[in-house]
Amino acid sequence: MKKLLFLFYSAIFTVMIACNSGPKDAKELADSVNNTKDTATTANNIITVNEKEAEFATNAADAGITEISMANLAISKTGNKEITDFANMMLKDHGAANDELIALARSKNITLPTTMSKENQNRRNDLAEKTGSDFDKKYVDMMEKDHVKVLAFMEHEAMKGTDPDLKAFASKMMPVINSHINAIRKIKNNLK
Repeated sequence: MKKLLFLFYSAIFTVMIACNSGPKDAKELADSVNNTKDTATTANNIITVNEKEAEFATNAADAGITEISMANLAISKTGNKEITDFANMMLKDHGAANDELIALARSKNITLPTTMSKENQNRRNDLAEKTGSDFDKKYVDMMEKDHVKVLAFMEHEAMKGTDPDLKAFASKMMPVINSHINAIRKIKNNLK
């Protein structure tokens, strides 16, 4: 066990030095750790999926963490009941999806980010500066774009993925994400 921990931390240190691109955010670090894991075997302490599958999982985790953070922000800032209801749906649906993804990743020894990527944190910070109808419009616009992006990578995984469990997760999430897109577009139309 000590040897595995040493190898794990050595891999992280090596990746950070090799990249020499400054500190990594949580998603970048998770991707780097997953890339250094051995895929040649399926032992419990070895990653059991290829690099693209692990990257799908880290992207899905980053998206889920972001949706929950944005939803909490929306609940605290909006006075619009439809947006509050949508944000509560995000907490419920993405919370459940994140829990499922965490368990799935654990079973495959995929390292997931635990916080948002820098890009998403910056977007959240920009949104937090908005108030009133400016906040509502920006939040709704972000949610529509984010969900369209997430749906695209879920569809790709469901069709082209190689891991049956990750493919099943993506397939299961597609109708949920579609319902979110429909709901946010309805809210968007009502804001006009």
